[in-house]
Amino acid sequence: MAVRLTPNILRAAAKWAVENRLGPAEIRKGPGIVEGARLQTKTATGVLKIAVRTSLEREVGLMCDPKGTWKTIPKMDLVVVAVPSAEDLEAAEIFAFDPNVVIKVFDAALKKRRPGNPHFYKAPTFVALDEDRRKRSTSSLAGLKEKAEWRAVVPIDKTMKPKSSGAETTGDFIERVKREFAELNRIDVSKVVVEFRILA
Repeated sequence: MAVRLTPNILRAAAKWAVENRLGPAEIRKGPGIVEGARLQTKTATGVLKIAVRTSLEREVGLMCDPKGTWKTIPKMDLVVVAVPSAEDLEAAEIFAFDPNVVIKVFDAALKKRRPGNPHFYKAPTFVALDEDRRKRSTSSLAGLKEKAEWRAVVPIDKTMKPKSSGAETTGDFIERVKREFAELNRIDVSKVVVEFRILA
């Protein structure tokens, strides 16, 4: 039975691909950061900071601020995108990009989106990885995968599912729910409020 791909599994596949290519990678944690969305690895020239993006639709989505400055990506040394393989239902496809290349492509996409839209920054901008997948992309600059520095295909099995590192506190659970809800609905996590009530 084929494994159902999820963002968590795609992030695990991205980490596997990074480690296979660059050596041991450490997951960086922080407020509002989804587990596995930031990695770092040591190279001969220092620490490499990596942003991991996932998409079940084979597209890349980025958020920007009201001034049009992209969040996160300018501070990274590498952008890794993990998506379902276009040819194998039981594999993930991993693409690695130079952040400056990604920014250039998304700047062009944002320029098309800005005119007459003062709230352009409140929703992600999407660019398709494949030339024929433009359905939900806000840019016609499809074919982003051709600009990748390297690519890897990672077979998926149940052993790649992320394992819990320990007991989850109530606060951790709430933060995880917020992050996953934001990711599923393609909005910034800062826009999500979660409230649980215990009925007596």
